[in-house]
Parts: sequence; structure tokens; C-alpha cells
Amino acid sequence: MIYMAMNKKVSIIIPAYNEENYLHRTLESVASQTFNHELIEVIVVDNASTDSTASVFHTFFKNCSIQNMLIEEPVLSSGRAKNAGASKARGEVLLFIDADSRIDPRLVQEVYNWYMRGYLMGIIRIKPDSIDPMANLYFDVIHFGKKLIHIAANMGFCQRKLFVELAGFNPDLQHAEDLEFFTRAKKMLKEIGKQWCIIEDAPISTSTRRMDRLPFKLGYPLTLFEWAFGGFLGLQRKKYEAYR
Repeated sequence: MIYMAMNKKVSIIIPAYNEENYLHRTLESVASQTFNHELIEVIVVDNASTDSTASVFHTFFKNCSIQNMLIEEPVLSSGRAKNAGASKARGEVLLFIDADSRIDPRLVQEVYNWYMRGYLMGIIRIKPDSIDPMANLYFDVIHFGKKLIHIAANMGFCQRKLFVELAGFNPDLQHAEDLEFFTRAKKMLKEIGKQWCIIEDAPISTSTRRMDRLPFKLGYPLTLFEWAFGGFLGLQRKKYEAYR
């Protein structure tokens, strides 16, 4: 369903820690959106980077007319970076994506359509940016699990008003801050009689570098274990390995 009276700005918030090798293609996927570019705002949060992440941002937007902003969050924390971006956003809808991911050209339009139907929060299907069978099986299992037991996690969108009422992401969590936030959002939506959604038709393709960091594909079960137990039990790691 296409809405003609499109007047709600969508702010895309991208936390970035040392993403000079990935950020350009992420921004390219944003620039390829079929949604009205005048209603898109891109906010990249340089989260204590020590590489050329900021330079990649400035170079890209020399030739791109989409509204954009680069801000800094000196404390390394994905939650802090997302909150910093949201605090500067002017859009009614906040869309959070990772700096090593490519979004489907239809995604912002899909987010907008679901939002206009009354869904104030939603998550997006994640696929691997890889043809590796293990990677594809891993992400299929993750997606099936989310649908089966109604888990809301990873990349998604949220009404800005709802985000503010929930006080954003927990800045102290070093892992699964997305799961913790969207779980709180689900609870609030249930209390007010609203629904949330899973966007499947316009997926996000994300890097598998975190899972590929160990030999013999061991990174896949380890990442699944860390995500599940780190989120449900509130376990925190001393280092920001997942964010790196």
C-alpha cells in the first residue's frame, strides 16, 4: 500500500565505530531508497573512531543531497551512540541501522507504510551479506526464532515520542542493548493497545565479520549464545567485542 500524502520525516540513525571500510556502502544503500529523499534524514554517530570514518561520511555527502548530520559520541557504547543520534533527530520515525549493513531500497518506504498503519515500533529481517551456506542458515534460524517466540531485537524502527518516553537505549549495556530496548517497547505498546511488526519484504543485509572472527565457524554458535544469554540474563562483557 502506497501513501501519497507523505509528510512524516524518517531519521536514519547509524552508530559507527571504526567503520571506514563499510560506511560508504551503507550510505549508498540509503541513497538508493525509493522513498522521498526530502523526507529522509541521515545521522551518523562517530563513536570514538580512530580511523577515517568521519572522512568517509564527508566525502559521500559531497555528492548526495539527502539531509545529513555527523555527530560525535566520545564514550564507546552502541547504546550511547544511538541515543546521541536520536537526540538530534528531527524525524517522527527513528530507524536504527548498523554501519556495516546495506538496506533494501524499499525499506524506508516499508517502515513508513507500517508506521502509517499504526505500528509504532518494528524490527527488520536481517540477512547475511554473504553467500556462505552457514551464514544463511544462521540468520534463517535467528529469524525463525524471533517469529516463533516473538523476540524483538537487532535493527528496527520506533516512533520518536515512544523512544523518548522509554528513555532510549540503556547506555550501560555492552551487549544486546537493542533486545533490551525493544522488549521494553513491546511491553509499553501492549499496555496502550498497540502492535509491533516484523518487516520481511525489505530486509537488511549485514556483514558477517563478527561471526567469522573465529576458525571453523565457531563464531556463529558463540554469537548466538552471547546474544541470547547476554540479552535475557543481562550479562555484560568487559570489552565491546560485539560492537567492534
